[in-house]
Amino acid sequence: MIVPAKAKSMDRRELIGLVGVTLPALAGLLPEQLQAAALDARRRPALRAAPAAGLDAHQRALVDQISEMIMPATDTPGARAAGVTDFVDVIVGEYYRDDDRAAFLRGLADVDSRAQADFSKGFLELSEPQQTAILTGLDAEARAMPPGSPTPFFGRIKGLTLYGYYQSEIGYTQELHGVFMPGRYDGAAPLGR
Repeated sequence: MIVPAKAKSMDRRELIGLVGVTLPALAGLLPEQLQAAALDARRRPALRAAPAAGLDAHQRALVDQISEMIMPATDTPGARAAGVTDFVDVIVGEYYRDDDRAAFLRGLADVDSRAQADFSKGFLELSEPQQTAILTGLDAEARAMPPGSPTPFFGRIKGLTLYGYYQSEIGYTQELHGVFMPGRYDGAAPLGR
């Protein structure tokens, strides 16, 4: 499902409810590994300035644009503002097995190949409607795969986008309206005896 930037066909909370249980399976990782990757992505600016070894600059730009089209900014920030590209980079570079990493990178290359074949330009050079056409085709192919098939690239990047978004501070606080520490701070609260 691609959500156009100016229109929202489904409430994001409904969407996460529908796919929340399957997100770890979509990414091919255990839930604990996804949680650790989300923490790594949030810490990344403080830990290191260079991106993980998973994605080069062009691949990061592709992931950034694709994830923003999956989870665009509307009345709340989108995937770009939530730092989803850093999350995906950590997953691909540090958590994926070599075969999963290779499959993901082939999927990114396929996005550019389709753009070249259909529009004679790289994906990042296309207009938003052209990009949407490419991603809609990938989404349709992913949905048409028989149960038990390996997770296709678009299913994987969609799962990573949603998981990364809702694990971010922006996704949790501004979209889901979660509160990290419920209640209020009162520095002068009486202590019970």
